[in-house]
Amino acid sequence: MIKAVFFDIDGTSYQNDIHDSPESTKIALKKLKDLGIKISICTSRSYPELINLPKHYYDLMDAMVCGGGAQIMMQGKQVVAHKIDPEDTKAIIDVLHKYNLDYRWTSIHGENHLSTDSEDVKGIFQRIYNMHPTYKPYNGEELIHILYYADDPKIKQEISDCCKNSYHLIIGYANEITAKDISKSHGTVECAELFGIKPDEIAAFGDGNNDIDMIQKATIGVAMGNAKEGVKQVADYVTDNIEDDGLYNACVHFNWFQE
Repeated sequence: MIKAVFFDIDGTSYQNDIHDSPESTKIALKKLKDLGIKISICTSRSYPELINLPKHYYDLMDAMVCGGGAQIMMQGKQVVAHKIDPEDTKAIIDVLHKYNLDYRWTSIHGENHLSTDSEDVKGIFQRIYNMHPTYKPYNGEELIHILYYADDPKIKQEISDCCKNSYHLIIGYANEITAKDISKSHGTVECAELFGIKPDEIAAFGDGNNDIDMIQKATIGVAMGNAKEGVKQVADYVTDNIEDDGLYNACVHFNWFQE
C-alpha cells in the first residue's frame, strides 16, 4: 500500500507557462491528502526558489525535499541538510571560476545566490521559477547544493574529478552537485522515514532526467506524458501530459482515490 507520494515540481505538478498547477492536479493533491497519504515535493529547486509557488503547495504538502535531496523542510523549518564535502566544494568552485562558469549556490544556512549578475541567467530562473536568486559572490560558505551551467564535456569531467566525496549529477547544460550519495531518491526515502513510512510504500512522479533515480527506485514510479524518454523508460507507468490531467489520471489508474 502506498503511504507517501513525492512529486517533482516543474513539468510534473506545476506548469511553467502558466505558473500554476492544473486544476485537476490541485484536486488530486487534495484527495490524496484527505485520504491520509503523505504528499511532498521532491525538487532540485532550493527552498528560497519556491517562494512564488502557488499557495496550495504550502497548504497541502507535508514536506518539501529540496536541492535534489540535500534538504528536507517541514512547516517551513529545516529538519535535514546534507553538507557537501568542504574540500570538494573548494575544488569545484575553483574549476567554475577558472572557466568563468555561471552557478547558483545554496548554503547549509539557507543562503541562495547566483554567482553572476547576468540577465541571461536570471532570465532562465524567471522563466521557469517565476523568480531569480540574488547576486552574491561565493565566499567560502558551507554548501548543500550547487547548480552550474556548462556544455563542454571536458569541463564536466574536470568537475567530476573534483567530486571525491560528492555526487555530481550531469544532466545537460544545467548540472548539480550534492553531498555523497545524496539524490532525489535518497531524499524521498529519508523523508518517508521521518513520517514512519517504509521505502516500499513510496510512489514518485517526475518528468526530467534528474528524476530518473527517484522514479526508478520508488515502488511505483510515474513518468508524465511530457517526460524525457529516459524517464519513461524506467517508469512503472507513463501517464498523460501535465496539461492533460496526467497527475490526476495516474492516481485514478492506481485506484488511490478508492482506498
